[in-house]
Amino acid sequence: MVRLVALLVMLVGASLSTAHASDFFDKLIDRARLSATQPFAKEAPVPDTAKLGYDAYRGIRFRPDSILWRDKKSRFHVEFFPTGFLYQTPVKMYVIHRSGPETEGAVRALSPSPEMFDFGTAEPPANVGFAGFKVTHPLNGLKFDEIVSFLGASYFRPIGKGHVYGASARGLAIDTAQPRSEEFPEFREFWLVEPAPGDRSMTIYALLESPGSSGAYAFVVTPGERTTVDVDARLFMRHGVSMLGIAPLTSMFLSGKSGPWRDDFRPEVHDSDGLALLTGGGERIWRPLANPGSLQVSSFVDNNPRGFGLQQRERDFNRYQDGVAKYETRPSLWVEPKGDWGEGEVRLVEIPTPSEYHDNIVAFWVSRWPVEKGAALAYRYRLSALGDEAALAPEARVVATRQASVDGNNKVRRLVVEFEGDTLARLPEQRVVESNVEVNGGKLLRAEIDRIPGSANRRLFLDVEPESRRAADIRAFLTVGGKRLSETFSIQLRP
Repeated sequence: MVRLVALLVMLVGASLSTAHASDFFDKLIDRARLSATQPFAKEAPVPDTAKLGYDAYRGIRFRPDSILWRDKKSRFHVEFFPTGFLYQTPVKMYVIHRSGPETEGAVRALSPSPEMFDFGTAEPPANVGFAGFKVTHPLNGLKFDEIVSFLGASYFRPIGKGHVYGASARGLAIDTAQPRSEEFPEFREFWLVEPAPGDRSMTIYALLESPGSSGAYAFVVTPGERTTVDVDARLFMRHGVSMLGIAPLTSMFLSGKSGPWRDDFRPEVHDSDGLALLTGGGERIWRPLANPGSLQVSSFVDNNPRGFGLQQRERDFNRYQDGVAKYETRPSLWVEPKGDWGEGEVRLVEIPTPSEYHDNIVAFWVSRWPVEKGAALAYRYRLSALGDEAALAPEARVVATRQASVDGNNKVRRLVVEFEGDTLARLPEQRVVESNVEVNGGKLLRAEIDRIPGSANRRLFLDVEPESRRAADIRAFLTVGGKRLSETFSIQLRP
């Protein structure tokens, strides 16, 4: 315990050269490694902010004169969230200075105060803590706009140019959709590296803690058309876990083109409409999301994946009709692993939800190998918040999936899968486009392709009868002259 306290003092109070920022991360890694040998201790909430409910918390504003780096030439500003509502656990905040010879590399702790916040009509609490923060940048013009926020457990949300917040990322997922209770690791402490005036990126360090793990994280945030977050995660296990989810993404899917039906003026309600994958073998896969009647878990086995993410491909306002939520501007999140991730699977969890206010979609990477007590793991990846999904699959990609019964027979399902893409659009009209379809656990009764009038898009019609006691796994892609043209459409139909 004495060694742990000494290391804490070194991290908070020492003067660290910015030319050796990796030295700081190395020390943070050492601290996480040591912390994993100690019992987990839950952080006490701030009692004075427990009375701040949903409406009161929504009305709180951070005062402009308290914005971090507001008076400097930095193109990155930081605003803080107070404890309250769901966010009772305080986080510790530090700044690593880079502004001058006397302060360069010094680490300074930030102290929360009720005077930093405008509580609106709510009674200001006597004490307040930091619950998290958001980084702003002149992303869409001269005005400073949000580019990433860290708030609640290990959640963080990046957005690119022209986006509003939608899907979230997490630092780590433990035992999600498992028989044992899920753990929600928390970022307990953050270190904000002060950007130089010309810097295009901002570095953030974080310490993660949970009953099963401790971790050191480095985030490099680069805003733009695609805002990227380069993540370096070093994990140390306090105990073994049955499922460790790496680079987890969380989103909401209430309804889409395939249902479920709702008494609502809005045709579709979702932050993401599908899971996209780029396998280690180079295959692109698209799996449309669903709001199932019961918990549904799908696995996509792979070796050294090149990418996966939850995407929002429907970008037409008319498909949502919601001028407040602006679902057509929600970003797609795309994970690109760095280095060797080995064998494992991308796992998709779909949870039934009656409301758009609950995130019910989770996707993450799970290694094939068990995670035991004392294990030390390292994962690096780039997370992108983007709106140009077509660039990830330019040849031909799925843009819509619809589903219905066939002639009133609910045992036979008709899937209508629409493809568009640059290569597809350049094909001569007389060129024949064919399909390659596989059905496991059911019968394929029909597979036909037609061209949408006035468009180069193609629709693939699939009539499938699942077996009576099992789900039907369906894979399909378009071909031209015997060569693959499109990404692979993948779906599971339950009887």
